[in-house]
Formats: sequence, structure tokens, C-alpha cells
Amino acid sequence: MRAFVIAFRRAVAALCLVLAPPLAGAQTLVEAELVCPIDGEKFKTMLAVPDTPLSFHLDLKPSGPNGAIWPLAKCPSSGFVMYKRDFSEDELARLRPYVASAQYQALSEAHTNYYLGARLRAHLGATPAHLAYVLLQATWEADSRPRYEQYATEALETFKRVLAGPIPNAKEWINAQFVTGELERRLGRFKDARARFHALSDHDEVREGTFRQVLQLQLRLIEARNTASHLIPREGAEPK
Repeated sequence: MRAFVIAFRRAVAALCLVLAPPLAGAQTLVEAELVCPIDGEKFKTMLAVPDTPLSFHLDLKPSGPNGAIWPLAKCPSSGFVMYKRDFSEDELARLRPYVASAQYQALSEAHTNYYLGARLRAHLGATPAHLAYVLLQATWEADSRPRYEQYATEALETFKRVLAGPIPNAKEWINAQFVTGELERRLGRFKDARARFHALSDHDEVREGTFRQVLQLQLRLIEARNTASHLIPREGAEPK
């Protein structure tokens, strides 16, 4: 399971916009003066810099006192989400008409920054593997059950597309399967989640350690028809 978390955190690091270096200690608010790459608008925003999380949920959402993910800056006038530090001229030329469109402006009024970042990436033709983790992060920002269900459904369908294609690394395949099963459980698709986790139990990597603990926990939650978020059990902890 450690490889599971490490692999995900590397993916997160590659996806997130880091506008200020992480600082030790309690959560820090950093005032950043930014320039919107879409239209050159200058603006100031306060960005929270989360510390290292204490633990992770089954959907890999970090758990701790200082928030789950790096915040993404959003341009005040255009609604453009600065989901990475640098954009090429070609990317900006392709993004400007989309950001100015009625479709994006409506999304900008209704959705979280990570979800908007996913839509912007999709417009540029990002791969399913790239989009899947960004949509997963968007579920962490969801502030209502309907919004969570929308984001989680899109993330689930995207993870299924990832699993339908070639994944050269066996551990990456197992990681994606565990996240997909978690999304199925959280959405109440218990039959699908149960079948997925039962199939995973045949793999050598899942027969011991934290992977096994997570699988056993998932099956108990499925039998209880439990759709709530739960923490990854600590390795060696007694099952509850």
C-alpha cells in the first residue's frame, strides 16, 4: 500500500500548481501576485500551503488539519484556472476561445477549481490517465452529495477507460483498480465494487499487508452498504 500512496503523491505533484514553496509548521497563508496567462489580468490571491498529511482516505484524499490539496488560483475576470505554472503559446491560443465560451463561463460559475482544471485539460486532449486523477481530486472539493456524485461518476468512467487500455506496470494497474472500486462503493454501486474487490483478492500483491487490509475493509463496507469515506488502515492494525 505504501507504493500505492507514493505513486499517487507523485502523480499529484506532477498535476498541481505550486505557486509558493511548502513551509514547515501549521498551515500558512501566502499572498501571491499573479498574472492571468489568458488575458494578462493582474490579481492578488491568498493561497493556503498544506503541510504533509497525517493519513489518507480510501480514495487517497489526504487527511490532516491543514486541508487536502494544493489550491489552484482562478483568474477573477475570465474564470480561468491556473492549473499549472507555465502554458505554451499554442496551449493558450487553443484555450482562449474555450474560456471565453458560454459553456466554460457557465461551468466556472458552478464548479470547483479542480473540476475546471480537468475540463481545461480535456479541451487540450489530456489522456484518460491524466484526467482520472484530476477528477478524483475534484471529488475531494465537492461540498454536496449531488456535486460529489457528478465528479465521482466522471472520475469512475475515466478510470474505467484507463483500465481498458494498456497499463505496463502491474502495481499501477492494482492501484487504479482499488481507486475504481472505492468510487463504485462511494456511489452505491455495491455489486460492481464487490465483484472488483473479489477479483483483486486473487493477486499475489493483495494477499498480505495493507492491500489485504484495505480489501477486507472494502468488502465489509460493501456488505454494510456503506457509502461513507473511510481512512486507509495503518499497516498491521487490527481490522475493525
